[in-house]
Amino acid sequence: MFAPQRRPLTGFAALVVGAALTLSAGPAAQAASSPPGMGRPLDTLTPSEVKAELRSLSEQQLATPMQESEPSCSEVAAGVAAPEAGPGTICTQVTTTPTRSFASADLPAHDDDEGSDADPVGTCSVQINTITYGRLSYCYNASVTSTFTNSKTGMASLALWTVNGQATLKPKSGSWQEDDLITFISGTNLYAGGATVKFAASCSACSAIPMNPALATIGVPMVPGGSLLASTLFSDAPAAGGVDYVAPSYSFNAQPPSGGIVISPATWALNHKVRCDKTMESNTVTGCVISDVTPIFKIPIDDKYGAAAATYFWATTKLKSRPGVDSALTRLDDKLVKQANRRRTCEDLSTVPFVRDNDLVPTDSCDEYPFAATYEGGTNGALCAEIVPQLKDGVWTIYTYDDARPVTLEEPCVRSHVPLKQNTDAGSKYSGFLSSQHVIDLEKFYVNAHF
Repeated sequence: MFAPQRRPLTGFAALVVGAALTLSAGPAAQAASSPPGMGRPLDTLTPSEVKAELRSLSEQQLATPMQESEPSCSEVAAGVAAPEAGPGTICTQVTTTPTRSFASADLPAHDDDEGSDADPVGTCSVQINTITYGRLSYCYNASVTSTFTNSKTGMASLALWTVNGQATLKPKSGSWQEDDLITFISGTNLYAGGATVKFAASCSACSAIPMNPALATIGVPMVPGGSLLASTLFSDAPAAGGVDYVAPSYSFNAQPPSGGIVISPATWALNHKVRCDKTMESNTVTGCVISDVTPIFKIPIDDKYGAAAATYFWATTKLKSRPGVDSALTRLDDKLVKQANRRRTCEDLSTVPFVRDNDLVPTDSCDEYPFAATYEGGTNGALCAEIVPQLKDGVWTIYTYDDARPVTLEEPCVRSHVPLKQNTDAGSKYSGFLSSQHVIDLEKFYVNAHF
């Protein structure tokens, strides 16, 4: 990939999304004639109805089941829970009892949600009693029960709630808002007339400010069938160059209408932490992500990125190592090392120089894969498969550049003859991906080129 002012450039691997690509190297490809100055044709790339035999990287999410907690119980003296109640025990518990799932529409949208043209922020959709994580979001559905058991009569009063939480993280901010929708599903006996609910979100190593303080302190009355919204503003301020891992956690309890009881809450927490760091753009930009979700760089094989994206698709589907698909690439942020990588693959440090041929490819430029801006990049260009992607009548054909250096598919890298504008545009899209997904030095990512 090529960028202005000798900026280190990258290539992009490819994976199929939606309409799959068929990669063929059969008689049609072999029989095709090579344009003057090119080697033999290797493969053709065409849109196809056939499902690709590759795992899809279009949607990366993690989903973990909400764990049922041990009951958190408190003893209740006679007459405290209700005038007619005898002594007993109130227990609050996160349960796996099925209740209902929720959609993003259940919770308010935030006008400040951030994304980019390259990788927009998506919505988080959770299943019942599940925590779901995206790169820039998390959401969960928890079922909570409160049970008062009268120790004299054995009568049990049961209440059931759901708590549905959702947050969108920001790649250029250390603050985010989480919204938690609490719904009182049902109540029997002492809970039939309602309950006073307390809910609080907190955070290890970061700030958590409730936007409904009464709910977190004295509690708020609720009746069966009712809902209320609890919002919390989280924030973290890592030092320049610093990285923090923070974990939102939650507590919930409820007491019958007469109140006056100190109740031990049910608690739960996210099991994948939020990473907040201030390491990008010379340690000036703070951003927060779910770092356990590996980001994906996506680039279309279209008029804008054409030969560059076709190169990345070919590299990841034909090279036997399939870098960026079978194994992730690793972002490299050191400018001098990136420049050296570029020089080794495409410029003067390669033992076989890359020869620009503007008659063969107008405004010819060298596009390398794996990217120079990765730790996997920087292989001697003499060891790379050198190819020329050509588009004719809607079909991409991949040619060898020099039959004296035949492609074996055992090569660890590719360098490709790509029009300069497509190369530069692909580099800009990659830069946008790094920013929008807050991909930091040494962080892994996948690549996905597609029609």
